Amino acid sequence: MLTFQASKQKLITLKAKELFFLAGVLGSDRLLGVEDPFKGYLAEELAEEWEQVKATLLEKGYLKRVDKGKELAMPPTVFSRVAIAGLSNRACRIRYVRGGKQFEGYLHCTNERVVELVKSADEPDEYRLYDLGNVEKACETLIDKMGWVDRLVPESPALMFSKQAFNKIYEQSAGESVSLISSKLTEASGDAEGSARLAQSLSSRVAEGELQLLVWNGREWESQRAAFVLCPAMNWIFRMSSSGNGDWLIAAMASRDQFVDLLLNWLKQSAVNEEVTEEG
Repeated sequence: MLTFQASKQKLITLKAKELFFLAGVLGSDRLLGVEDPFKGYLAEELAEEWEQVKATLLEKGYLKRVDKGKELAMPPTVFSRVAIAGLSNRACRIRYVRGGKQFEGYLHCTNERVVELVKSADEPDEYRLYDLGNVEKACETLIDKMGWVDRLVPESPALMFSKQAFNKIYEQSAGESVSLISSKLTEASGDAEGSARLAQSLSSRVAEGELQLLVWNGREWESQRAAFVLCPAMNWIFRMSSSGNGDWLIAAMASRDQFVDLLLNWLKQSAVNEEVTEEG
């Protein structure tokens, strides 16, 4: 796939079929966060559909005919963002709720660049690709959106739970009294003092979310999970076992800087056999 010089678009907006088409042209068969819109198509139907998608992309300016119409080319901005979203070996799925508003998206990472892939809230078949800059800048942007602020972290040991038991307590905590939540947490962890602090935070939370780090090992996506809760007095990070790797969850109070470090450590680990051309 060739590229051609064009003004850089700040926002790349693509329908699911358009995104799959471009990713497929670049050799990607592992696009995260987008269901395959061509699943179940017969070969003849697929060929017709691809021609229609190609025509739409040409009309949008996301593709251009070059070399007297013999070749197709992409603007560098489109090429780079689609390539990172479709070919990077490291991604982070993020879901959080803040102020009653929900967010879900994927960060696709190389060591130098991060592209955010988000499904449009207005158009269910539309996806937006944002360039968040380098890993440090992307982390700062994301953490500010989540609502993390600096808070004093008191000295306190982490709490250890069965993930299954904690999830049940967490799901039932909305609307329960602090004392009831604290009693359940104490029974599950054996730490009454730490459980009282966590119960207070769960009952007054203003934001909550989950992160799933995904690493491509050449055959499949391996994952690690973490979650967080923010309340006016303190913040909590939850590290937990992944599927098939035991049943544990560790809850610890955390500062904004500690959460930044967690994200940076996740996203800056070297990806194996990067296949992506960076956006200049």
